[in-house]
Amino acid sequence: MINPNSVRIGNISGFKAGDSMVPFIPVGSSGVGACYMVPFGLSELSMQEAFYYGSVKNIPFMISGVNFGNSDYSENTFRISAAVYSKAGIEIFPAVKYMNMNTVLGSESSFGFDISAKYLLYEKLSTVLSVVNIYAYETDNIDIPMTMILNFEFKGVEYFNLYTGIEKDSRNEAIFKTGLEYVPFAFFSASAGYNFDPELITAGFSLEYKGFMFSYGMSYHFELDYSHSFGIVYEF
Repeated sequence: MINPNSVRIGNISGFKAGDSMVPFIPVGSSGVGACYMVPFGLSELSMQEAFYYGSVKNIPFMISGVNFGNSDYSENTFRISAAVYSKAGIEIFPAVKYMNMNTVLGSESSFGFDISAKYLLYEKLSTVLSVVNIYAYETDNIDIPMTMILNFEFKGVEYFNLYTGIEKDSRNEAIFKTGLEYVPFAFFSASAGYNFDPELITAGFSLEYKGFMFSYGMSYHFELDYSHSFGIVYEF
């Protein structure tokens, strides 16, 4: 996960500006953004992302591109998603993506499909269900697991938002996540979170000013050290 707004609330996707893994697209708005992440202090494996979101004939969409790696090994993903259904508090976002892997031995490509659904359970509680790589074309060197994500956002206490979720892929045990956000002002929020197995502590903040949003997210792995992510979004 690259988006610092999602990292800081416990690596929970689907509720924050700039999130492209589970697309967060404000209805009726357009924007551009970029994120940068250094995983576990390894600058040679830095991750970069750029994205644009908008709407065509009242259909929200997002286009994003992610680059990860160095000259010896790199992965590139191009993704487009759109809200094909939006009614009565339900939004459904399918996505198609192209993936490319480059190594010293050559280059291989693949493609895949994701689908996400958001549902407003009631005024203060919303949920996201997402299946990443519901289909992925696999090759001899590219083996892509399917991942299921179920996340919740609860805005029940003044100045505080609670997030929790579970993530499970076809290879590993489920990961439980939780996060708490403090929003004392409309332009500023701070948050912290925790992931179970693997254990991660997360924290960060977000600042907004005249259409710009700057965010920072940090996660700490007890064996692999710190990861830092930075992001900026401009909405117009």
